[in-house]
Amino acid sequence: MKIKALLNLAIAVLTVAFVACDDDLNKVGNSIQPGGDDISIAIDTVAITAKTVSLKDSVYAYTEWGLLGNYTDPVFGKVSSDYLCELYCPENTVFPEKTISIDSTFIEVLSDQFIGDSISPFGISAYRLTKSLNANFFTNIKPEKYCDMTKPLGQGMFTVYSTPSTSGLRSYMLRANKSLGQEFYDEWEQSNGATFKNSEALKEFFKGMYVTNSFGSGSLLSVNTTMLRIYFKYTGRNADDTADSIRVGMFRLGFTPEVLQLNHIQNSIPESLFTNSDTRTYLKSPAGVCTELTIPLADIMKKAKETGKSNIKLNAANFKIKGFTEEEENNTLGKSSTLLFINKDSLNNFFLQKKMPDNITSFMMELSSSNVYNFIYGNVRGNVSNNLANMINYYMTYYKDETNIPDLKFLIIPVSAKTQESTSSSGSTMYVYTNIYNQMSPTSAIFRTDKDNMKMSLIFSSYNTQY
Repeated sequence: MKIKALLNLAIAVLTVAFVACDDDLNKVGNSIQPGGDDISIAIDTVAITAKTVSLKDSVYAYTEWGLLGNYTDPVFGKVSSDYLCELYCPENTVFPEKTISIDSTFIEVLSDQFIGDSISPFGISAYRLTKSLNANFFTNIKPEKYCDMTKPLGQGMFTVYSTPSTSGLRSYMLRANKSLGQEFYDEWEQSNGATFKNSEALKEFFKGMYVTNSFGSGSLLSVNTTMLRIYFKYTGRNADDTADSIRVGMFRLGFTPEVLQLNHIQNSIPESLFTNSDTRTYLKSPAGVCTELTIPLADIMKKAKETGKSNIKLNAANFKIKGFTEEEENNTLGKSSTLLFINKDSLNNFFLQKKMPDNITSFMMELSSSNVYNFIYGNVRGNVSNNLANMINYYMTYYKDETNIPDLKFLIIPVSAKTQESTSSSGSTMYVYTNIYNQMSPTSAIFRTDKDNMKMSLIFSSYNTQY
C-alpha cells in the first residue's frame, strides 16, 4: 500500500533527524496527511538511568581460556585467577607396545598473552582433582573442595621475561614426579587401553587438575591450553628399517573445548566504583563489575497513550552507549570490545543453557572505532542497529494489561564470542556469532552516563485509511 510506504519513509527521515539532533524535532509537526489518509507521528524522549554493580566474583565459569596469576590495576583494583581443567583423551590413545621405561613427566601451561610485570617472579603449582567437575560451576568455586592441596603434581618458578615466546606462545613447564607418568603407563597396561578409550573413560581414572599461582604477583597470564607430557623410551625400527633401536617418545594429553575448564576468580574492587555517579559507570572482567541500565517502560507506555491514538506503534527507540575516552586513557586493562546486553532476569540461565541473543531480551554489542557500543541484530558481526523498538514493543505488549508497569532492568556484561563464516542471501560473506562466554581476559570500559548521553529517542506512529 502507498500509505505504508509513505509512513515508512516519513519514519526513516525523522529517525535520521532524531539521531542527528533531538532538539530540532520539537519543532516538527505531529501529523502528515497525504490525500484522505491520516498519518500521525509523535516524537519524544525518555531518560535512561545507569549504575555500576558488582558481579560478586560469580559468573558462569566455563570457558575455553584460562587465566592465571595476580594483577593490580590503579582504577579497577586487584584480580586473582586460577583454573580447574579436565584433559581430553582422543579415542584409543595408546603407548607403544614395546615401551621400555618412563623417563620424565611434565605439566605444560601455554600462554599467548600476559598483562603486568615481565620480570616479577611467580610460581605455578598443579594439583590432582579428587572430585569430578560439572558444567554448573561459577567463578566463586572453592577449588580446595575438589583436590588434595597437600600433594602437588608439579611445580615451577618463572618470569615472563625468562620464558621465550615460540610461534606466539610461551611454555611454562612444570616438572612433575616421574611416578605420575608411571601411573598412567601402568593404568594403560592393566586396563588393556580401556581407560584411554575416550575422555569419559579417562575421567574415571584421572579427573583433571587445578592449576594455581603459588606465589608472586604482578603478572596475569592468558592460558591457551594445559597439557600433560609423559616422555618414555621404547623399541622401534631404525630409519633404514634394518634393526630395532631405542627411541624416545611422548604420551600427551591436553585441554580442549570438548572437556571442562573452569576459572576461579577473586576481585578486590575499590568501593569508589560503586558510588552513584551522574557521569560514568564501569565495566570490568573477569567477574568484576558491570553496568545496569533502567529503562522506564511505564513512562514509554504513558507517552504512547498520550498520543490519543488507539493503534499507536513504536517505530523507533534509538539508544547507544558511548565510551568515556578521556577517562579510559589511563586504563592498563584491555578494552572490552564485545558486550552482552541482557535482561537481568534472563542472565542466570543464559550461559548455563548456552543460549544466543534473541534480539528481544538480549543483544550483542560491538565497539566501533569512535568508541561507541552499537547493538547487533541477527547475531551477525557488524550488522548494526541502535533501534530497540522491537524490544520495547515486546514488553509493552507483555505488560499491556498490567496496572503496575515495572522498569526494565538490563545488564551490560563483557563477553568473548566465537563466529562462523557464512554466506548471505545476496552472496556476500558474513560472520555469525555461534558461542558466547563470560569474558575471562582482563578488560575494562568506562561509559558516559550523563543526562545528555542517557536519552532514548522515541518515534510513535499511527495511520487511518479513509477508504
